[in-house]
Amino acid sequence: MDNAQKAIMIGVGLFITIIIIAAVMLITGMGQDMLTSGQQQVSNISSSLQAQITSDFDGTTVTGAQVISAVKRYYTDETMVIKVKATKTGNTYDYGKVTATLSGSKDTGYTTSGTATNTAVKVGKLSDTSSDNADYYVPNSAKYSANVIRIEGSDTVIGVVFERK
Repeated sequence: MDNAQKAIMIGVGLFITIIIIAAVMLITGMGQDMLTSGQQQVSNISSSLQAQITSDFDGTTVTGAQVISAVKRYYTDETMVIKVKATKTGNTYDYGKVTATLSGSKDTGYTTSGTATNTAVKVGKLSDTSSDNADYYVPNSAKYSANVIRIEGSDTVIGVVFERK
């Protein structure tokens, strides 16, 4: 009777082990499905953001207040290039975490062959009228031409450039 009892206990143990392994495999499969779904949602959000940027800033005229708002909205985004052409000197300043070397013009469209990390101009300088920061200053009522920046040979939007009219 002792051997029969041990055999039953071993059988129950094996059965429980099989159930636990099946449960772990089921949970792992569900996790992979959730991960795939999450990646698809992130991709959709990225596409939506690109469409929004394209519609808001592709060949439009915006005010200085809208320029400041756009810079403040996107300057922390690690996938966005934000450039503002200075008021006084005509220099172009980078805002945000990445920068790009541009080709083209507002008439032909801006393109770039790549991006790099950047130490950006501080966002606070956009509203600073002091004499040492006046080149960065963006007047609220000034008119700017807004154009998107695309990767060369692609329709992928990676940023926006604002030029004072």
